Amino acid sequence: MNFIKTIFQYAIRSAIALVLAMALFVTNLFWPAASEAIAQALPVQTNHAQSNQSWLTGILQLALASIPSNLKYTKDHEWVRVEGNIATLGVTDFAQRQLGEVVFVELPKVGDVFDQNDPIGSIESVKAVAEFYAPLKGEVVEVNQAVADDPEAVNNDSYGDGWLVKIKFSDSSALNALLSDQKYSEYIKEEENS
Repeated sequence: MNFIKTIFQYAIRSAIALVLAMALFVTNLFWPAASEAIAQALPVQTNHAQSNQSWLTGILQLALASIPSNLKYTKDHEWVRVEGNIATLGVTDFAQRQLGEVVFVELPKVGDVFDQNDPIGSIESVKAVAEFYAPLKGEVVEVNQAVADDPEAVNNDSYGDGWLVKIKFSDSSALNALLSDQKYSEYIKEEENS
C-alpha cells in the first residue's frame, strides 16, 4: 500500500511541476518582461549571464520538495516528529533529492547518548556522504534497521518508512531552536540564493 501511495505522491508532484514549467515557459515565450520580473522574484538568483533554465530548475526543485507542516526541521535538512518526549528523526525530502540515490545508512546504537548537534550517523549516496545530527540532547531508544537493510527507503519515503532514529529527550525547550515548515522553506530558498 505504501508503494502505491508513494507512486501517487510522485505523480501528483510531477503533474504540478509540469504545469508550473509549462506556465513559466509560455510566460517567457509570450511576455518576456513578465518572465524577467518573475525570475527576479524567485528564490534562485538570476542575472543576464544565466539562462532561464537555471531559475526554472530551481523552481522545479522547490515545487517538488515536500515539507509537511506537522514536523519541525533543522538547518542540516533533518525533520523531527515529536510525540511526548520521543523525537523521531529523518532527512527531509529536499535533502534526499540533493543526495540522490542512497546506497548506505550508518545508524547509531540503541542506548547511545548525544548532545544537541552531535553527529550521530551518516548517509552515503552515489553522489556524496553526509552526516546527520542529533536535533536534541538525548538517548537513542530505537533505530530503523529497515533503512540500514534497504537504504532506498530514504529516497522512497523520507517522511515515513525512511525515518532514521528515535531519541528520548528531557529538555523540551530545545524544541524552540527547531524550524517550522515555513521557516524551513524560507531557509531552503536562502540556501539556494547563496
